[in-house]
This record gives sequence, structure tokens and C-alpha cells, in this order.
Amino acid sequence: MRMKMFAAETFEAAKAMIFAEMGEDAIILSEREVPGGVEVRAATDKLGGGMVPSEPRFLTRLNRQQPSPGRPQDNPLRNRVRDALIWHGAPERFAERVADSGMPISSRTQDPADIMASGLDALITCDPIPAMPTRDILLIGPPGHGRTATAAKMTRRAAVANAEVLPVAADLDATAGGAQLAAYLELEQRQIRAARTPESLFSLLRGARTDGYRCIIDLPAIVPFDEEDMASLKDLINVIDAEPVLVISAEGHPDDQAEAARAFAAVGVRRAIVTKLDVTRRRGGVVSALSAAGLAFAHLAVTPFIGGGLVPAAPGRLSRILLEEAPADVALKGAA
Repeated sequence: MRMKMFAAETFEAAKAMIFAEMGEDAIILSEREVPGGVEVRAATDKLGGGMVPSEPRFLTRLNRQQPSPGRPQDNPLRNRVRDALIWHGAPERFAERVADSGMPISSRTQDPADIMASGLDALITCDPIPAMPTRDILLIGPPGHGRTATAAKMTRRAAVANAEVLPVAADLDATAGGAQLAAYLELEQRQIRAARTPESLFSLLRGARTDGYRCIIDLPAIVPFDEEDMASLKDLINVIDAEPVLVISAEGHPDDQAEAARAFAAVGVRRAIVTKLDVTRRRGGVVSALSAAGLAFAHLAVTPFIGGGLVPAAPGRLSRILLEEAPADVALKGAA
């Protein structure tokens, strides 16, 4: 049986999310009111509806393995953490470092998730973005990594927190980004601010700041391996008064993820939002990539839904996701 927690503004909206993802055979286990909405826990015996299979079950599989005697690195608890990360596509060296860094707390806990969380805490930084950011946010990233959906999720998240955030489509490549953002937010296109040139973007931002808004800016796709794209991005970051935040998918080859993360870090990016965790089985590459590039984890996109689609990043939450042993209320607690 698979269980999952869904966060939404109303119980009816949560039920719609449950049946859309889990199917009509899903069983609602519990519900509770939380600030800004409700959390509903549901279960199903099926893997359909786009759910990610949970195998391999590391705790079960590795508990059956017998360590070779006489080798200190064959501590079963340490190996569970290392093997989980390697299966998830993390480079072996990173997996070993996480496992070794987490072992000092093994005298207090035998939970592999705690060991991994402690190891990750030593190697990564988590720095969530407030619902009302202190600066405008400039969302950047490669094509297809979910920038526009992330802009919509951040806008909806701010609205739940009664924060004044203005979604802005920087349609500098004339790809109708404003229409797409409006569709995600179910708003009329006229309610989305759009700028088609850098000059109009600067003017729009000045006006929004004068009116007391913080802006979530959806920038066109940037190819991190294209020197011209990256040079233009660097120039924009240098002149715009907004924090560049990388939107990066958990999908992809670990080496490509690492090179992309380093390229964006080199032009001034300091935080990242990881997307598509709900449709990706191997999630370790992006964790290693952001760690190596020195980028902080801001949020994790754990569902495709605009409402409740972002959770604050934390080592404990990442470890549960990577071990795939997380109860849904742990993986989704704090979604907004």
C-alpha cells in the first residue's frame, strides 16, 4: 500500500488531487486543518496515476545482506545510506562522504534516514525563500525544468500567506510566457504583468516596487552550456535588483546536472529549487550537483499541482525522499 499526504486550500480540492493522482479507488485515511488550508492523507494499493514506484526498499533489502567480517567500511547502517544514494544516481564519492559524515550520530539512532540527514546536513545548505521575499525573485533555468510552474506555485504560496507578490513574465524571447503563467494561475492574461524587452522589464519592476509589491519573475529558458546565453544572463543579473534563483529538475544525467549547477553558480546564483521529484526515480544526482556547486536548496517541488506544490528544503526531508521510506506526512509536511 502507498500512502501520501495532499495539501490544498479546501477538502474538496484535496480530494480532487487525490483521485487525479491515485485513482478513484484511493482511500482517505485522515484529514486536518492547517494554516492556509487542509492536509488529507490517502492510500492506494495501486502504483498507477503517475506515482513513482518505491522499489528498491532499502531497509528491507539491505537488512538481509550480511557484512563481510573485518572491514570497518562494512557497517550495515553506513552501507544502507551509501547504497541508497548510489542507487539514486549520486556519484560514489559523494555517497561515501554523506554516509561517513552521518555515522557519528549512530550511537544515538539506528534510523538510516537520521544518519543520511546528518550526513547531508554536513555537506549541503538549505535556505527556503519566505512567502514574502525580501527581494524580487528572478527564476532562471534550462528549458523544460519548470520555471513557469514554479513561478505560479510561488505566487499561489504567497497568496495563501496573504503576501503581496506580483507574477511577471519576462517574455524576452516572445514565447507567450504571460499566457502560460496566466493559465497555471487560472487568471486572465491581463492580470499577469509581461515585459518583452529588458527596458520594459526594468520599468515594470520599478513601478511594482513603488506600489509595494515583490515580484516573481519568470525568465526565458537559459542553456547553461551556451556561452552567449550565459553572458547575457550575467549582464542581466548585474543590473537587475533581484535575486537569481535556479529552477533545476531532478531528471537528467548527474554530470550534466553538476555542470549546469556550476555554470549558474558562476554567474551569481546562490539558491535553487528542485523540481520534478514526483516523476523522477533517481534523485541523487541533483543533490550531489547542487552540493558540489555550493548552491543552497530553497524548496522541493513534490507534486505537479500549483497549490501545495512546494515544500521548504531540509536535510531530513531530503533523506526521507532519497530513502523512499518516508511516510507521506513527513515528505509533504509544510507544503504551501
